[in-house]
Amino acid sequence: MAVINAEVKRKPGRPRAVPESAVPEVLRLYDGGLGYRAIARDLAKRGVWADRSTVRRIIKSRRSGGSAQNDR
Repeated sequence: MAVINAEVKRKPGRPRAVPESAVPEVLRLYDGGLGYRAIARDLAKRGVWADRSTVRRIIKSRRSGGSAQNDR
């Protein structure tokens, strides 16, 4: 009997970013009182896979006027 390799082959390159259409939803959920993990979990239920750090980056970049860097 032949052994079948069950590994899933991934396409090369950078993984897809969170779709731009999901950003308003992230901000709405955050304004509604959900935390980063809860937002990531809610997005996963909808089929959008994002880590809590990605959710945090989206919120911080949109709330600080579009720049993720601090002004000094």
